[in-house]
Amino acid sequence: MNKNIETLNTALNLIHSIFNLGTNTFQGENDVENFCNENRAIEGQAWLAPEALKLILEKSHENSINYFEDLLHIRIVLFYYKSIPVVLGPYLSEEMTIGQSIQICNQIDKKKMNPNELIIYYGKFPVIPDGVMNKILHGISENLGLENLSEHFTRYKGHNDDMSENDDLERISNANIEAHYVTEREYMNAIKRGNTQEAIHYKKLLSENAAGMWTRKATLQDKKFGLAVNRAMSRIAAYEAGVPAPIIHKITTKESRAIAAANSESQMDEACDTMLKEFCEIIRIIRNEKYSALTQSIIYSVNQHYMDDITIKEIADELNITESYMISQFKKETGQTPATYLRQIRLKNAANLLISTNDEIQKISGCVGIPDANYFVKLFKAEFEMTPGAYRKRYKI
Repeated sequence: MNKNIETLNTALNLIHSIFNLGTNTFQGENDVENFCNENRAIEGQAWLAPEALKLILEKSHENSINYFEDLLHIRIVLFYYKSIPVVLGPYLSEEMTIGQSIQICNQIDKKKMNPNELIIYYGKFPVIPDGVMNKILHGISENLGLENLSEHFTRYKGHNDDMSENDDLERISNANIEAHYVTEREYMNAIKRGNTQEAIHYKKLLSENAAGMWTRKATLQDKKFGLAVNRAMSRIAAYEAGVPAPIIHKITTKESRAIAAANSESQMDEACDTMLKEFCEIIRIIRNEKYSALTQSIIYSVNQHYMDDITIKEIADELNITESYMISQFKKETGQTPATYLRQIRLKNAANLLISTNDEIQKISGCVGIPDANYFVKLFKAEFEMTPGAYRKRYKI
């Protein structure tokens, strides 16, 4: 028996290493309960209830391969080796899209699951397509000497389900699901290229596609859930493009707060578009300049706070580094100090306000973080070799 266990463990360890697929051999009731507690998200996942899984393990036939899929489309495979119950999973047979997540949450809203929570939950499990799982099971059968096993598939079906009329997921064609998935990838790729217009275009397509999948009129809360999933995709795309984590956190936190406070869809869309513009802007900086994460973080902080009465020391404190180290690293990569860069950004924005508005000089200086108008005029003249008034007169739109 020990040799049999060793053979089984070798096979299961190999499967886990290659496919990141969980494998379990239950030795007692505690193992079953721990498995269920770790993987179960809502009560409706029937076979992940400890008592239900114990019953399954007791009653399943040892000459069968048993597939179980619950209402969240989470699967496990159960078979027996020398009377030892072996469970592969949980896993997903396909990568779940936003549209599918929304549809599933429509069906289980009474169980308090929203699309954002569902996407996060799905992230725990590997995606093993049916063809790959068949190969895994074929390899196990050959190597463990399991032959002529019949297959049994158990799919969750709610007590009010009517597959021909009420199952919304079945009414969404595979082509539509695939198209939605492709749009999600195009959306993320647009962000990674730093293309703002494309990212906003695909965001609108995703929103329209998702709205078409609702079985009722979507509420503002539904819209917020959808944008939360959108935010998660944006974070992943930005991270893959090389945006430092502190910057991603700042941008998405600001967007999240704006959406939470929004009272209309237009306000939410504006917040999302602002997030995309900021991500794409910094991604273009990364692609063009190849600055380090620290320098990118400094540039982002300056661009976001130049209008405030902020100091270089405050930026260093925010990044949890010393002021001297920040100055040294920034100058090494850009050829100028952070203070010089901050002053240039302030004056550049002041120049834009001079030629695009009729605001007084004192108001403009305050808008760009230089409250002393006389000092502002001195800095402006040193930078542009003319006074703010002369600059406005020459370049006014």
